[in-house]
Amino acid sequence: MTASTLQKIKSSFRDPGSQVFSEGGRIFRLIRRESVADYRHLMDSGLYRALTEKGLLIPHEDVSDAFPHLRENEGDVVISPQRVAFISYPFEWSFSALKAAALATLDIQKLCLDHGMTLQDATAFNIQFHQGRWLLIDTGSFRVQKEFHAWGAYRQFCQHFLAPLLLMARTDARLLPLFAHYLDGVPLDLASRLLPLSAKVNPAVFMHIVMHGKYTLKDFDVSAVKAQQRPISKAAAYGLIDQLRGMAAGLELVRKETVWTAYENTHTYNQSEFKDKEEFIREAMMRISPDNVWDLGANTGHFSRLVAAQAKPDTSIVAFEYDVMTVEAGERQSRACNRNKPLHLWMDLLNPTTSHGWAGQEWDSLSARGPADLVLALALVHHLCLSGNIRFAQLAEYLATISRHLVVEFVPKDDPQSQRLLKSRKDIYDEYTQENFESALKAHFAILQSRKVSSTGRTLYLMKRHA
Repeated sequence: MTASTLQKIKSSFRDPGSQVFSEGGRIFRLIRRESVADYRHLMDSGLYRALTEKGLLIPHEDVSDAFPHLRENEGDVVISPQRVAFISYPFEWSFSALKAAALATLDIQKLCLDHGMTLQDATAFNIQFHQGRWLLIDTGSFRVQKEFHAWGAYRQFCQHFLAPLLLMARTDARLLPLFAHYLDGVPLDLASRLLPLSAKVNPAVFMHIVMHGKYTLKDFDVSAVKAQQRPISKAAAYGLIDQLRGMAAGLELVRKETVWTAYENTHTYNQSEFKDKEEFIREAMMRISPDNVWDLGANTGHFSRLVAAQAKPDTSIVAFEYDVMTVEAGERQSRACNRNKPLHLWMDLLNPTTSHGWAGQEWDSLSARGPADLVLALALVHHLCLSGNIRFAQLAEYLATISRHLVVEFVPKDDPQSQRLLKSRKDIYDEYTQENFESALKAHFAILQSRKVSSTGRTLYLMKRHA
């Protein structure tokens, strides 16, 4: 390993006590000597073991002796945590995912209190989905605490977890993308304005959101620092965590049927045609044996779960869907997966996640997180092209940036679902033909296999991106 092959993870610059690198698919975290005492306490106190046994913290190995050149100073520690297959962002998560991440954060803080430590950060960006669980990936977030103090990350937890959960549960689930505009969490005064009165009269909501938001506007930083410096009782320290956990655990998203949550029961395939489609996906999986799969326009994730059952262990499967309620339904349906549990994410493919954060480089765009070994684009093309006015050439070029292999479904213009899309618009799509579709895709992919799978002419293709 050389300095030229070692890459800094851009999002880790905010922590002066550590720095994250990647090289050859492996992750390294440098823990600088000013933070080593906290790291040693994490390891020696039994907290690390408790957290990893409960699946709340990413496991790592100490590689200081094997990679001494990564140290900046004598006394630095270098660890190598397990690599997370796909980094996702809170504004892409389902309600259930955000709730699970919130509960994990509080459980971690409570275990910290048990072991004389505290979690200094409660940013949702430090929680990731790994091997079917939501866990903390920032090993540098722990600090020794000899006395009980007010939780320094309390406001951050409320902004990153409590406020967006309340807004989704009590106002509108479609407010989740609001998080993308406030990377340090939804401002509490804004959340208070958006919540209905029926929510704000709840004593816990009034205290943790409404009054907390007003307090934040009144010179919060100075008063907060002073409050954190004063010792508090053990009962108060644990009581705050228990109260926040009770609030988060008690929130539920009101289930609302949309046209997409019921799609699996309203599609135009008959039973035989649907089985042919499933068989084509199974054959593609056997042929490619991917390490990671992206399912675009996954709906509730039927084919994501089919892929999960077919895939080798520890295959990463991400299911992207635009309809927030359908993402939530997919998350709930995938809970029973025993292995390769899909990660269900909200994504508008006509406006996918872009690079964002400091200098537009702190967090990666969707395409920068690829390419995936296999991308599924089933019953999707007609939506992007007939509703979104995306040309075949544009679609093919984008799919080539995010996939090494592709299973894509062409839906003819005279298919009932295409006709539904054209009911409210003028048909200006003369180029929307199967011949033009194949021609555009062939510019970037080789067609390995194709199969007509419906009486309306729907056709599945298995493709491999040109080298």
